[in-house]
Amino acid sequence: MNDPGVTTLFLTVGLPGAGKTTRARQLAKEHSALRLTPDEWMIPLFGESEADGKRDVLEGRLLSLALEALRLGTNVVLDFGPNALGSSIASRPLPIRPSR
Repeated sequence: MNDPGVTTLFLTVGLPGAGKTTRARQLAKEHSALRLTPDEWMIPLFGESEADGKRDVLEGRLLSLALEALRLGTNVVLDFGPNALGSSIASRPLPIRPSR
């Protein structure tokens, strides 16, 4: 997994309190990865952790950012909770093409 020409997407999905963010921080450090955690964006952006569907929009934007980072050669850790988006990402291939 340490091939310099390969980028990796790590996805943590699980119930609250399961240790996702702790593991995501470890993975980011070990693999020099960009860590994207919606929980850390919600209150600064919207003033609350579950703001009327805004979390889905935020997670979609973070996923777009993650795909772009992967295309540019940066490892990414997505730290998503037990929701439809996180579950759907875990169950399907992502359209990632190398940058040129």
